[in-house]
Amino acid sequence: MKLLVVEDEQYIRQGIVELLREEGFDTTEASTVTETLACLDAGNIDAVLCDNFLPDGEGFDVLRAIAGSGIALILMTAFGNRDLASRAFAAGAYDYVAKPIRFDELLARLQRLQEKLLLREKVIESEQLVQDQGELAVLGSSENMQAVQHLIQKSSASGVPVLLQGETGVGKGVVARLLHSLSTRSAQPFVRINCAAIPAELLESELFGHKKGAFSGADSDRKGLLTTAAKGTLFMDELIELPMAMQSKLLHVFDEKTFRPVGGDEELPFQARVIAASNVDFEQAVAEGRFREDLYFRLNVMKINIPALRDRGSDIIPLAYRLLDQICQEWSRQVPKMSSEQVLWLETQPWYGNVRELRNVLERALLLGTDDTLLFSDMGKLKEGHDLPLVEACHAYEKQYITRMIQSCGGDKTAAAEKLGIGLSTLYRKLDA
Repeated sequence: MKLLVVEDEQYIRQGIVELLREEGFDTTEASTVTETLACLDAGNIDAVLCDNFLPDGEGFDVLRAIAGSGIALILMTAFGNRDLASRAFAAGAYDYVAKPIRFDELLARLQRLQEKLLLREKVIESEQLVQDQGELAVLGSSENMQAVQHLIQKSSASGVPVLLQGETGVGKGVVARLLHSLSTRSAQPFVRINCAAIPAELLESELFGHKKGAFSGADSDRKGLLTTAAKGTLFMDELIELPMAMQSKLLHVFDEKTFRPVGGDEELPFQARVIAASNVDFEQAVAEGRFREDLYFRLNVMKINIPALRDRGSDIIPLAYRLLDQICQEWSRQVPKMSSEQVLWLETQPWYGNVRELRNVLERALLLGTDDTLLFSDMGKLKEGHDLPLVEACHAYEKQYITRMIQSCGGDKTAAAEKLGIGLSTLYRKLDA
């Protein structure tokens, strides 16, 4: 944060500047309104710490000059002058401090301002990412997701089978569609089947198709999904949930590249690429006897593990803006802005339901908010962790409690740490853990 200190008393100004520089702030200085405006015209100023009474004007002149620029102003006023402070807030000042200056108080206010500016910058960057994103950018830019992007790029053009593994809601379907759209098969069909959602007695007909009269109710020939996929992509979600008998039949299909419809004699070609997904570890399922080892070896040419949203925190806000943009396009709504407090809240949620939960929360916030605002009904509430080990559940509770305290203090982490009875460094450590 680049800070401009405006004070006509030289010894006071230099004292403030020296102390702030010792704390790591990038500061410059001015003693009059004229000098201040020149510094502002030169650019790169994020905030102004300004005395109200100056030789050629007052702090309100500076406040009017920066109106609408995004530059924050903290007004220095005489002790007890609450009327002046109220006028300053009404005119758009970010904050005020009373003179004589208490440096610890000033430092706390500047640190809070710095955090707010960083959040604002993150929001702007996230909005820009929505506008500039390529196809792979939708996954996020965290280190974890860069590794996923690399594997997608490596395997998309080859046509080899891909196994996708990750918790429910992490975006396995999105990755499957990206693999298809980036491949040479993108003009061909993308066919998705949820293996856990189809009754076992209907699976064979659903996959292979059937001939008229093959069974009771088969009044006509019907194409199966293996035929519908043609030379495109067959995405088999929750593949591990298939009955063992069907796994055996699919192994034959993938090996021989042919299959027979139910009740048919003719062998039909299978030409699609296979992408399979599960929220259960494939090797664990093999070890438990739930999944055929030979089918696993047949499909395990490329395995992509998709991390949980809580393990890639830097992706949450860019992803939230992409989802908002997508939802608002679907609903013909303008994309609303998020406040700094809302950004902080989103970043510190555990997101046990991953991207799917995030989308649901955003949809609810759009419905509850106005045309240009979001209303998160769960802000201030502690989420329960279901089926978590005790240590993880306690950590999640602690993290959310700290976040709620920060919100109740208006984003002031120093004040929150004091109320919680912990040091500021401990607060940061617990939030980042």
